[in-house]
Amino acid sequence: MNIIMSYIDYNMAGLREREIFSCTKTQTAELYDKLKEKEEILGAVLIATCNRTELYLSLKDEAVLNPFKELCRMIGVEYGTYAYMNRTLTGDDAIIHLCKVAAGAESQIWGDDQIVTQVDDALKAAQKAGVTDTLLNVIFRNGVSAGKKAKTLVDFKVDDNSTASRAVKLIRTNPALKKVLVIGNGMIGRLVAEILVKEGLEATMTLRQYRHGENIIPQGVKTVNYGERYHAIETVDAVVSATLSPHYTVSMEEISRLSRVPEVFIDLAVPRDIDPRVEELAHVRYYDIDNLGTDVRDTRMEQQMKEIELIIEKYMDDFHKWYSFRERLSKEDI
Repeated sequence: MNIIMSYIDYNMAGLREREIFSCTKTQTAELYDKLKEKEEILGAVLIATCNRTELYLSLKDEAVLNPFKELCRMIGVEYGTYAYMNRTLTGDDAIIHLCKVAAGAESQIWGDDQIVTQVDDALKAAQKAGVTDTLLNVIFRNGVSAGKKAKTLVDFKVDDNSTASRAVKLIRTNPALKKVLVIGNGMIGRLVAEILVKEGLEATMTLRQYRHGENIIPQGVKTVNYGERYHAIETVDAVVSATLSPHYTVSMEEISRLSRVPEVFIDLAVPRDIDPRVEELAHVRYYDIDNLGTDVRDTRMEQQMKEIELIIEKYMDDFHKWYSFRERLSKEDI
């Protein structure tokens, strides 16, 4: 089993550095096309979230590759500049790490509710691109199952264990903030809008015209065309942006022209959606994904980590049984 992965996350790199390694769907597809050209690579899966970018590779026997070097080469940055910001794991260590990631035990927000879906989506995207192999498929399905089991059995006792809920909690600290514009109709944007409505706030969400038929609008949420977002910004008290856009959805130039500017801007995207210079405007508070807070490990969390590790141990045993059976079948065929 020649499994290797490299990752860069919030523990090693700030938001500015992580932005460099964030990948859009188009960039991920291009990366997969380049990886297919390497004969020693049997399979690959890329996880790219706000907190981390991780590249998992399944290699031919005896093949040696550094996933982070490959990632740097393919996105066009100098490996030596960022070499100290990543970590590489192999074999069981890589698989255990994936299980912990899926369980939310490696996230900035302890017990992150969204990450297990993001890991599952990463596998599906790689499968769609035709770049996974049987080994990575099993490893990732195993990791997702372990993550879901941890969510079921471990009482994280956290009522704001997602970036969406923390963004709303931040808005709720100021009773004067009544109207909120959510830029983005993806999973996180919809969740923010849904929570806002449940909290009794007025939420408006942007939609793109070319996505007719794909838009999902939470009940009670108003909508506005994405192209009209600056007009909408003038009428609200806070803005939350959570898109996959490689460009700013809110620029300093456009905001400076508005007759009225909201008090709060919250950016949940990596790379950032909102030009951070908006913080320079008078009476404006700006928050990015790192400002939402990194949970400090306490005794309760350490105990929960032990529970998570016991769950992962069971799934690792199942994986090794499967792998041993697979190897026996392979030898019998020879």
